Amino acid sequence: MTAEEAHLRCEAVSWISHDFPGWVRVRLVDVNSTSWYFVDKVPVFTADKSHLEARLPAPVHILCSIVGRDGEALVVSTAPYGVEAEDGQRLFRVHPSQLDRQTV
Repeated sequence: MTAEEAHLRCEAVSWISHDFPGWVRVRLVDVNSTSWYFVDKVPVFTADKSHLEARLPAPVHILCSIVGRDGEALVVSTAPYGVEAEDGQRLFRVHPSQLDRQTV
């Protein structure tokens, strides 16, 4: 069985620090319209820092693994990539349309 990883679409909403490599706060809105916030280094969310310099909010992504389905929602985990929401949450129910999927 192949693992399926995806890029979960989110948005950078604020700068925490511009010191190298830059730290941003990112928001994910799940299938229940709950907002989850992540704070990490810019390279965790995007390889192109320049679009964040222009204006926030800006689209970014979080690498995740698809671990299941819950009705119409997909359950994704950010744990394999060392990313968690500010409250420590690593599992999220999202709309399939929020993912750019690829098989690895």
